[in-house]
Amino acid sequence: MKSYTYIIASLHARTGKTLLARLFADNAILTGQYPEIFDTDATERKLAACFPGRAVVTDLDRVTDQMKLFDTLTAPAAVPRIVDVTHRGFRKFFKLMQEIGYAAEARAREIEPVIVYIPDREMESYEQGRILRDHFKDCHFIVAENALIGKPDRQVQQSDHYKSLMAHELNLYIPLLDPMFASVVDDPKLSLSDFMGETAGERRPPGELSLAYLSLEARASIGGWLKGMFGEIRRLGEVIKLRADLSFRRPL
Repeated sequence: MKSYTYIIASLHARTGKTLLARLFADNAILTGQYPEIFDTDATERKLAACFPGRAVVTDLDRVTDQMKLFDTLTAPAAVPRIVDVTHRGFRKFFKLMQEIGYAAEARAREIEPVIVYIPDREMESYEQGRILRDHFKDCHFIVAENALIGKPDRQVQQSDHYKSLMAHELNLYIPLLDPMFASVVDDPKLSLSDFMGETAGERRPPGELSLAYLSLEARASIGGWLKGMFGEIRRLGEVIKLRADLSFRRPL
Protein backbone atom coordinates (compact mmCIF):
# COMPACT_ATOMS: atom_id res chain seq x y z
CA MET A 1 0.00 0.00 0.00
CA LYS A 2 1.35 3.41 -0.97
CA SER A 3 2.12 6.16 1.53
CA TYR A 4 2.67 9.85 0.83
CA THR A 5 5.34 12.29 1.96
CA TYR A 6 4.40 15.96 1.68
CA ILE A 7 7.38 18.30 1.53
CA ILE A 8 6.22 21.87 2.18
CA ALA A 9 8.70 24.52 1.05
CA SER A 10 9.23 28.15 0.08
CA LEU A 11 12.34 30.10 -0.81
CA HIS A 12 11.67 32.95 1.62
CA ALA A 13 10.15 33.46 5.04
CA ARG A 14 6.61 34.69 5.83
CA THR A 15 4.80 32.85 3.06
CA GLY A 16 2.44 30.77 5.24
CA LYS A 17 4.54 27.65 4.75
CA THR A 18 4.41 26.37 8.32
CA LEU A 19 0.67 27.00 8.54
CA LEU A 20 0.22 24.98 5.35
CA ALA A 21 2.34 22.14 6.74
CA ARG A 22 0.19 22.27 9.85
CA LEU A 23 -2.97 22.03 7.73
CA PHE A 24 -1.65 18.96 5.92
CA ALA A 25 -0.86 17.33 9.26
CA ASP A 26 -4.22 18.21 10.82
CA ASN A 27 -6.05 17.00 7.73
CA ALA A 28 -4.39 13.61 8.14
CA ILE A 29 -5.40 13.53 11.80
CA LEU A 30 -9.00 14.36 10.89
CA THR A 31 -9.07 11.37 8.55
CA GLY A 32 -8.03 9.05 11.37
CA GLN A 33 -4.34 8.84 10.60
CA TYR A 34 -1.32 9.57 12.78
CA PRO A 35 1.11 11.40 10.51
CA GLU A 36 4.83 11.61 11.06
CA ILE A 37 5.72 15.30 11.30
CA PHE A 38 9.17 16.81 10.73
CA ASP A 39 10.14 20.39 11.58
CA THR A 40 13.49 21.36 10.03
CA ASP A 41 13.66 24.76 11.74
CA ALA A 42 15.74 23.90 14.78
CA THR A 43 15.70 27.55 15.90
CA GLU A 44 12.05 28.62 15.89
CA ARG A 45 10.38 25.17 15.93
CA LYS A 46 6.99 26.62 15.03
CA LEU A 47 5.53 23.44 13.58
CA ALA A 48 6.80 21.36 16.48
CA ALA A 49 5.08 23.75 18.90
CA CYS A 50 1.74 22.89 17.26
CA PHE A 51 2.28 19.15 17.71
CA PRO A 52 4.17 18.72 21.00
CA GLY A 53 5.41 15.21 21.54
CA ARG A 54 4.60 14.22 17.97
CA ALA A 55 6.81 16.37 15.71
CA VAL A 56 10.49 15.57 15.22
CA VAL A 57 12.84 18.57 15.07
CA THR A 58 15.73 18.22 12.61
CA ASP A 59 18.74 20.53 12.32
CA LEU A 60 19.77 20.56 8.65
CA ASP A 61 23.18 21.96 9.63
CA ARG A 62 24.00 18.69 11.39
CA VAL A 63 25.08 15.81 9.16
CA THR A 64 23.75 13.24 11.63
CA ASP A 65 20.33 14.91 11.56
CA GLN A 66 20.37 15.00 7.74
CA MET A 67 21.13 11.28 7.57
CA LYS A 68 18.52 10.39 10.15
CA LEU A 69 15.85 12.44 8.39
CA PHE A 70 16.38 10.95 4.95
CA ASP A 71 16.81 7.44 6.33
CA THR A 72 13.41 7.87 7.97
CA LEU A 73 11.81 9.36 4.86
CA THR A 74 12.93 6.41 2.73
CA ALA A 75 11.74 3.77 5.19
CA PRO A 76 8.35 2.17 4.39
CA ALA A 77 5.47 3.88 6.17
CA ALA A 78 1.79 3.20 6.74
CA VAL A 79 0.96 6.85 7.47
CA PRO A 80 1.50 10.20 5.73
CA ARG A 81 4.63 12.20 6.42
CA ILE A 82 4.78 15.97 6.49
CA VAL A 83 8.10 17.82 6.24
CA ASP A 84 8.26 21.57 6.86
CA VAL A 85 11.43 22.75 5.10
CA THR A 86 12.77 25.92 6.69
CA HIS A 87 13.58 28.68 4.20
CA ARG A 88 17.07 28.85 5.71
CA GLY A 89 17.70 25.24 4.69
CA PHE A 90 15.81 25.34 1.37
CA ARG A 91 18.77 24.88 -0.94
CA LYS A 92 20.54 22.43 1.36
CA PHE A 93 17.49 20.19 1.73
CA PHE A 94 16.79 19.87 -1.97
CA LYS A 95 20.50 19.51 -2.83
CA LEU A 96 20.65 16.55 -0.46
CA MET A 97 17.39 15.18 -1.82
CA GLN A 98 18.81 15.25 -5.33
CA GLU A 99 22.24 13.89 -4.40
CA ILE A 100 20.89 10.79 -2.67
CA GLY A 101 18.26 10.12 -5.33
CA TYR A 102 15.56 10.28 -2.69
CA ALA A 103 12.55 10.33 -5.00
CA ALA A 104 13.50 7.17 -6.89
CA GLU A 105 14.39 5.32 -3.70
CA ALA A 106 11.18 6.39 -1.99
CA ARG A 107 8.98 5.35 -4.89
CA ALA A 108 10.74 1.98 -5.04
CA ARG A 109 9.46 1.51 -1.48
CA GLU A 110 5.87 2.51 -2.25
CA ILE A 111 6.33 6.09 -0.97
CA GLU A 112 5.05 8.89 -3.19
CA PRO A 113 6.93 12.20 -2.64
CA VAL A 114 4.86 15.37 -3.04
CA ILE A 115 6.51 18.80 -3.12
CA VAL A 116 4.22 21.69 -2.16
CA TYR A 117 5.86 24.99 -3.10
CA ILE A 118 4.71 28.50 -2.12
CA PRO A 119 6.11 31.35 -4.23
CA ASP A 120 6.00 34.94 -3.03
CA ARG A 121 6.21 38.31 -4.80
CA GLU A 122 9.90 38.05 -5.76
CA MET A 123 11.07 36.99 -9.21
CA GLU A 124 13.62 34.66 -7.61
CA SER A 125 10.90 32.63 -5.90
CA TYR A 126 9.25 31.83 -9.26
CA GLU A 127 12.59 31.03 -10.85
CA GLN A 128 13.54 28.68 -8.02
CA GLY A 129 10.09 27.09 -8.03
CA ARG A 130 10.38 26.36 -11.73
CA ILE A 131 13.86 24.89 -11.26
CA LEU A 132 12.62 22.77 -8.37
CA ARG A 133 9.72 21.39 -10.37
CA ASP A 134 11.93 20.61 -13.37
CA HIS A 135 14.66 18.97 -11.27
CA PHE A 136 12.22 16.66 -9.52
CA LYS A 137 10.06 15.41 -12.36
CA ASP A 138 9.61 12.09 -10.53
CA CYS A 139 7.83 13.89 -7.67
CA HIS A 140 4.29 15.17 -7.62
CA PHE A 141 4.47 18.96 -7.51
CA ILE A 142 1.85 21.39 -6.17
CA VAL A 143 2.04 25.17 -6.50
CA ALA A 144 0.37 26.86 -3.53
CA GLU A 145 -0.73 30.47 -3.98
CA ASN A 146 -1.25 32.41 -0.76
CA ALA A 147 -3.72 35.27 -1.21
CA LEU A 148 -2.24 37.02 1.83
CA ILE A 149 1.02 37.58 -0.07
CA GLY A 150 -0.75 39.18 -3.01
CA LYS A 151 0.20 39.25 -6.68
CA PRO A 152 3.74 40.24 -7.71
CA ASP A 153 4.36 43.32 -9.81
CA ARG A 154 3.80 43.45 -13.55
CA GLN A 155 7.40 42.71 -14.47
CA VAL A 156 7.33 39.45 -12.50
CA GLN A 157 3.93 38.46 -13.94
CA GLN A 158 5.25 38.92 -17.46
CA SER A 159 8.23 36.63 -16.87
CA ASP A 160 8.43 33.09 -18.22
CA HIS A 161 9.12 31.81 -14.70
CA TYR A 162 5.87 33.23 -13.35
CA LYS A 163 3.77 32.12 -16.32
CA SER A 164 5.19 28.60 -16.27
CA LEU A 165 4.78 28.09 -12.54
CA MET A 166 1.31 29.59 -12.28
CA ALA A 167 0.11 27.50 -15.23
CA HIS A 168 1.07 24.32 -13.40
CA GLU A 169 -1.91 21.99 -13.33
CA LEU A 170 -1.69 20.95 -9.67
CA ASN A 171 -2.36 24.05 -7.60
CA LEU A 172 -3.67 24.97 -4.19
CA TYR A 173 -5.17 28.35 -3.38
CA ILE A 174 -4.95 29.66 0.18
CA PRO A 175 -7.74 32.26 0.54
CA LEU A 176 -7.63 35.23 2.85
CA LEU A 177 -8.84 34.75 6.40
CA ASP A 178 -10.32 37.72 8.24
CA PRO A 179 -7.25 39.46 9.78
CA MET A 180 -9.11 39.51 13.09
CA PHE A 181 -8.91 35.72 13.22
CA ALA A 182 -5.63 35.03 11.40
CA SER A 183 -3.57 35.43 14.58
CA VAL A 184 -5.99 33.10 16.36
CA VAL A 185 -5.32 30.34 13.82
CA ASP A 186 -1.56 30.92 14.18
CA ASP A 187 -1.77 30.15 17.90
CA PRO A 188 0.07 26.82 18.40
CA LYS A 189 -2.17 26.03 21.40
CA LEU A 190 -5.15 25.74 19.05
CA SER A 191 -5.48 22.25 17.61
CA LEU A 192 -7.05 22.74 14.19
CA SER A 193 -8.12 19.11 13.97
CA ASP A 194 -9.75 19.25 17.41
CA PHE A 195 -11.50 22.47 16.47
CA MET A 196 -12.97 20.94 13.31
CA GLY A 197 -13.64 17.65 15.03
CA GLU A 198 -15.89 19.43 17.50
CA THR A 199 -18.36 20.30 14.73
CA ALA A 200 -16.36 23.35 13.67
CA GLY A 201 -15.78 24.48 17.23
CA GLU A 202 -19.34 24.36 18.52
CA ARG A 203 -18.27 22.64 21.73
CA ARG A 204 -15.34 24.13 23.60
CA PRO A 205 -12.85 21.53 24.93
CA PRO A 206 -12.18 21.63 28.69
CA GLY A 207 -9.32 23.95 29.51
CA GLU A 208 -9.10 25.32 25.97
CA LEU A 209 -7.91 28.92 26.06
CA SER A 210 -8.00 29.73 22.34
CA LEU A 211 -10.01 32.75 21.26
CA ALA A 212 -11.33 30.61 18.38
CA TYR A 213 -14.02 29.27 20.71
CA LEU A 214 -15.08 32.56 22.29
CA SER A 215 -17.64 33.85 19.79
CA LEU A 216 -20.03 32.57 17.14
CA GLU A 217 -18.40 34.91 14.63
CA ALA A 218 -14.94 33.46 15.29
CA ARG A 219 -16.17 29.89 15.10
CA ALA A 220 -18.03 30.49 11.84
CA SER A 221 -15.21 32.39 10.13
CA ILE A 222 -12.40 30.08 11.20
CA GLY A 223 -14.48 26.94 10.68
CA GLY A 224 -15.48 27.98 7.17
CA TRP A 225 -11.90 28.81 6.20
CA LEU A 226 -10.57 25.53 7.57
CA LYS A 227 -13.32 23.52 5.90
CA GLY A 228 -12.36 25.01 2.55
CA MET A 229 -8.65 24.36 3.09
CA PHE A 230 -9.12 20.77 4.21
CA GLY A 231 -11.44 20.20 1.26
CA GLU A 232 -8.78 21.41 -1.17
CA ILE A 233 -6.07 19.32 0.46
CA ARG A 234 -8.26 16.22 0.18
CA ARG A 235 -9.13 17.01 -3.43
CA LEU A 236 -5.45 17.23 -4.33
CA GLY A 237 -4.77 14.06 -2.37
CA GLU A 238 -7.28 12.18 -4.52
CA VAL A 239 -5.75 13.54 -7.72
CA ILE A 240 -2.27 12.51 -6.60
CA LYS A 241 -3.45 9.03 -5.62
CA LEU A 242 -4.99 8.61 -9.07
CA ARG A 243 -1.77 9.73 -10.72
CA ALA A 244 0.25 7.40 -8.52
CA ASP A 245 -1.95 4.48 -9.56
CA LEU A 246 -1.59 5.41 -13.23
CA SER A 247 2.19 5.62 -12.89
CA PHE A 248 2.30 1.85 -12.72
CA ARG A 249 1.27 1.87 -16.39
CA ARG A 250 2.95 5.03 -17.67
CA PRO A 251 5.46 7.63 -16.38
CA LEU A 252 4.16 10.74 -14.59
